Amino acid sequence: MQPRIYVGHTPDTTDERILLRERALMLANAVRRSPTEGICAIAFNMTVGTESPLTGIDLIVMRTTTVIVGALRTFAGPIDAPPGGVWRDRASGQPILEADGSHPLHRIRVQRDAVQLSLNAAAARLGLDSADPRPFRRVIGAIVGVPALPADSRISLDVDDHRDHLKVCSFEELPGVAALAHSGVVLSTESIHTILADLFGGRLWYDDGRLLFELAPPRFQLRITAPGRAPVTAPLYEGETVVGRRQSAQGIERRITLSDDELVSSDHLHIVCHADPASVMIRDTSKNGVWVTPPDGPIEHIRHAERIIPVGTRLRLGMTDIILEHV
Repeated sequence: MQPRIYVGHTPDTTDERILLRERALMLANAVRRSPTEGICAIAFNMTVGTESPLTGIDLIVMRTTTVIVGALRTFAGPIDAPPGGVWRDRASGQPILEADGSHPLHRIRVQRDAVQLSLNAAAARLGLDSADPRPFRRVIGAIVGVPALPADSRISLDVDDHRDHLKVCSFEELPGVAALAHSGVVLSTESIHTILADLFGGRLWYDDGRLLFELAPPRFQLRITAPGRAPVTAPLYEGETVVGRRQSAQGIERRITLSDDELVSSDHLHIVCHADPASVMIRDTSKNGVWVTPPDGPIEHIRHAERIIPVGTRLRLGMTDIILEHV
């Protein structure tokens, strides 16, 4: 399947934005590995409804015949979820409840029902059969374990939950669930875009194998002077960036490739930008190390070590000079 990702609300904090990017690219990779043909559209942090209070939705997954509404949850360890009973953390015995004290299945019902109501209300706009007041009959609500449901969890839904199209699954199982489900209608790719972009107000974020924009503008940049070349600048975005000779990115990583310096390792240096507006963290993973010169301190040679560096620090990787700057 070809992934297409939308985003509604942009998280307020650096750590939340980094986490959202990681989850989006992780799910995109899982979708791409699915043998099923067609587009799989994914939307994060959407808001649904026309009257206050609006319903916040963690995740919506759509295919031409599928709509899944997901509540993303991370569990510390194995959980016990008996049919019709209280969910508990097995190690502590503590009940697993939502922030408002409700059962997890109650919360996903609320989110799923809000999406289903909005879709059915927009049926005529989407060109569906106007004689049917509820064409979207089988919208799935899913509690989604991120990055996965803990091993050895015991989860069993009762018959009414199954009839109500509720599921519990892991993040990477979503493409398989989407391939097998049927919402009751058949949508075109254009209709899916209308739903996620126009009806729910999402922005297309990832398409054709790449992110179309960053969730926040860069606060830092690198001024890079390679052997025999004029200086160039490269932005540093939130999260981790890998600097080295290797050209192709692996998994969800960002890369800055230094291809003109044979003394630079394939993955020479990791640069991590979090919330601090004045510094970043570097981690050397090279064979030859990094020479670090702070703006007000002596030069230091580090190998397989981490350092916090302020703006103005000069780094030397092989024969390449890099200076950390504010944008």
